[in-house]
Formats: sequence, structure tokens, C-alpha cells
Amino acid sequence: MNRPIHIIGLVLALSCPGNAQEQRCHALVPTLRTWDALYKSFQSNGRCDDGLIGEGYSESVARILVDRWNTTPRLASLVTKSIAFRQFVLRHIDASLDTNDLEKIKARTKTQCPQGLRVLCDDLEKQASSALKESAAPR
Repeated sequence: MNRPIHIIGLVLALSCPGNAQEQRCHALVPTLRTWDALYKSFQSNGRCDDGLIGEGYSESVARILVDRWNTTPRLASLVTKSIAFRQFVLRHIDASLDTNDLEKIKARTKTQCPQGLRVLCDDLEKQASSALKESAAPR
């Protein structure tokens, strides 16, 4: 995905008139850079998960996995509490993400998986592989 277009889309979405809940959802997504912040947003705003907001959630998941891989044990703790959150995180490893980020996620699941988290890493790897295949498919 082309980053400048994604950012412009979020800025346009933030400036468009809409109900207060929608505006709040748009405003929250770009700032989610920890698993706890993402989990809290998922709990309170999970219904705001489509279009540009969904892409924002995907970008948040990617940024945490790529830039803060060392926090994967915290993700494991949260997805143990909530299967719905696990599904949410996995769903947001998708073809809207930059292929370089998907490749990094896939590589880390294979080479830097924290001890005891092999099942989670395998699921993350499967999602990243699937997203890469979808990205490469002709449109």
C-alpha cells in the first residue's frame, strides 16, 4: 500500500463530517502503538472496524509487530484473555499492509519467536504469508 495515500485518507476521514463516535474512532487509531492501547481500543471501539479505520487498525498491528517485536509476550497474554482480540489482531495482518512489513513479520515469527509462543508465532506467520500472497495476486 502506498503510505502517502493512506495518511492522506486518514486526514480526510478525520476532517469529514460524521457522528461523534465515528470521529472518535478515526482519531484513536493512528495513536495505537502498544498492545494494551490496541486492546483497550478493541474493547471500546471494536465496532469501528471497517474502511479507513480498519486500515488504521492494520497499520497499528503492523507497527507494533515490526517496531516492537519484543512486546510479543504481552500480545500473547492479551490474546489468552480474549479469543476475539486474537482474531482481531490476526485479521489485521492483511494485504493493506506494506509488503516489507509483512516480510519482517513473517521472518520474525520464524527466527525470533519468544519461548513458549510457537503457536501464536505460527498463526502470525500464516496470516503474513496469506497477506503477501493476496498482495502479489493480480487485480
